[in-house]
Amino acid sequence: MLVLLFHGAQGYSADKKKITFGFSAISPTGTGLWMAKEIGAFDKYGIDASLVFISSGPVVVPALIGGDLQAALSGTSSVIAAVSGGASLVSIASLVNRPYLRLWVQPEINRLEDLRGKTLGVSRFGATTDNLTRILLRKTGLEGVVNVRQIGGTLEVGIAFQHRQIAGAVLATLRVDTPAKMLVDLAEMGIQYSMGTIVVSRDFHRRNPEILEAIMRAYIEGAAAVHYQKDTALRAIARHTRIRDPKTTAETYNDSVKYLARVPRVEPEAVNSIAESIGKKTIPLETWVDNSIVDRLTREGFIEQLYRTR
Repeated sequence: MLVLLFHGAQGYSADKKKITFGFSAISPTGTGLWMAKEIGAFDKYGIDASLVFISSGPVVVPALIGGDLQAALSGTSSVIAAVSGGASLVSIASLVNRPYLRLWVQPEINRLEDLRGKTLGVSRFGATTDNLTRILLRKTGLEGVVNVRQIGGTLEVGIAFQHRQIAGAVLATLRVDTPAKMLVDLAEMGIQYSMGTIVVSRDFHRRNPEILEAIMRAYIEGAAAVHYQKDTALRAIARHTRIRDPKTTAETYNDSVKYLARVPRVEPEAVNSIAESIGKKTIPLETWVDNSIVDRLTREGFIEQLYRTR
């Protein structure tokens, strides 16, 4: 293992490149990034990365273009909306290509058909919870016969559920003190949906190919380590999410192991579903996506070796 680590570090300058890496995901999508920082993977590949939480995905775009951030982990729907509006961004990885959200319902609801005429809650119209709720309704033939209500954040959605103001909601977890039932796991329905992407400005992408490769090597190594260093991963999750509840941290960890893509490619099916759900025409991938680094690391066996040598 030591041979692998020293071999992987060859060719990288001792003078580390400083970057500010923003993230807007307090969810399993961010675990590989936090773990890369925790185990020193960025340092190993010559990057001095400062991770900065940004609460709103749309704020990421001007921060990248203005140079306040050099890279960001952002919700893919926010990036697609920005690109369709003319933002000069490039996505170099999709970290989760299946939704780790579930449909939680009141205990008396036993089938999807029981939702007819009832209301599902979402955080905000256009948010991931809203997009996936509408994709689920469309896929199950319930579009137009189930109401969708904008409520606020996940906390507010939980309160509305607890007061029985809604019949259910599409969330990763539902934290309420009343009985609830998980009716559908969206990932098991075969839904493809990119939950988060690593994105940079087009100018940074053009000028810094070596830094981009170092970022991806570090990230992929961090994502692989999530599987094999559970205690470290739990500490990383708690540190960067500021979650103090061990049960919640464990749930985030379990979803990270289950859903983080080993090969974090931007897949057409996973982004086209987002474009359709927000009413945008499909944007050609070649105009805003660069899978070349991930593809090269795949061909070289870099990713396979990280998982095989444990």
